[in-house]
Amino acid sequence: MLATMAENETLDYENVYKKSAKRFMHKEYLLLGGGPINCSDRVLKAISMQTLNPLSVDMHQLMDEIKEMTQYLFQTKNRLTLVSQTSGSGGNETIITNLLDRGDKLVIAIGGTWGERVLDMALRYEYDVLPLTKPPGEVYTLEELENAVKSHKAKLLFVTHGESTGGILQKLEGLGPMCHKYGCLLGVDAVVSIAVDPLFVDRWEIDAVNAGTQKAIGAPPGMCLLTFSPRAEQRMREKKMKPPYYFDMLRQGIYFDCFGDHTRMFHYTFSSNMLSAVREALAQICEEGLLEIWARHKRNVEYFWKRLDEIGYTCFVKKRENRFHGVTGVNVPEGISQRELIKFAKDKYDIEIAPGFGPTLNKAMRLGLMGTNSRPEMADYLIEALKDGLQHLKK
Repeated sequence: MLATMAENETLDYENVYKKSAKRFMHKEYLLLGGGPINCSDRVLKAISMQTLNPLSVDMHQLMDEIKEMTQYLFQTKNRLTLVSQTSGSGGNETIITNLLDRGDKLVIAIGGTWGERVLDMALRYEYDVLPLTKPPGEVYTLEELENAVKSHKAKLLFVTHGESTGGILQKLEGLGPMCHKYGCLLGVDAVVSIAVDPLFVDRWEIDAVNAGTQKAIGAPPGMCLLTFSPRAEQRMREKKMKPPYYFDMLRQGIYFDCFGDHTRMFHYTFSSNMLSAVREALAQICEEGLLEIWARHKRNVEYFWKRLDEIGYTCFVKKRENRFHGVTGVNVPEGISQRELIKFAKDKYDIEIAPGFGPTLNKAMRLGLMGTNSRPEMADYLIEALKDGLQHLKK
């Protein structure tokens, strides 16, 4: 028989929230670090809409529109182009587990923390990994990567396009054809570089790309955009070991109707609210245009670098040609506390700046002008905060 609740029944733990508890609210800041960035009002409105049934016609329309806009964003005709409900790290794990079997050979070109995380993932799945490392601020040449792929007989080369912890932009042109010459696939982490610097998936023959929604795209964190070439899709169908269920792109591709059979087999419950936010963020990118967006980011960050020189700050990456145009590592002047400078900017100017991480740990702050925050007036406001902070902390 089912036990009945006695009138004098007690609980083991007391309720800490009373009826008078206030609704949770937090102060809004300008997010000028390594990401996430501020969302537009249009995106915030989209995420607040009522939830959809994951199998409804409206949900399917939302998925189809996102897929089409993501193909434009990636500059690809890949049919296996979709969204995964996970973080950027989850997207990178998705790439390697869908393309490799245990013991397969993998080359990882590490340029900072994100490459190191992929190495950690790869070792957990027992891949045969050749990790490459460079001094902070340096990028890999085509010859260096070709030598590694050739000598290791790699099945996959994995590189990070924009490295927000080191502030570098890895050149991708030529890597795809080089990899294919040796029977190797090319996987790219474009989590932070997407919609900042040019990326041509088909033109550059890239086989797998992962991009985050919370950086220049301007949606909340928790989603990633993925695309896989026909070569990558074939590898998925030939490999022996299935990827983790949640990250299985062939199953998820059916749910997104990537293969044209209209079966829409349910994979897992997507947040329609998050998809709506991503859809609006992508729509805003499509309306502005990629060429305009790339030019805007380059123009505004170069203006920011110029202003930095004027007020006595220096960039962590010395070679301009190696710098990423979304996040800039900025050296903290000698005798100034990075922690105190970041706190000053937040307390007085409502600006969130990211501290150093990975190669920049205890060396440089990470300042980002991405998406809607990539504007000259935003650069000027950030410069004002940095200049004021320097003067205040020198007293």
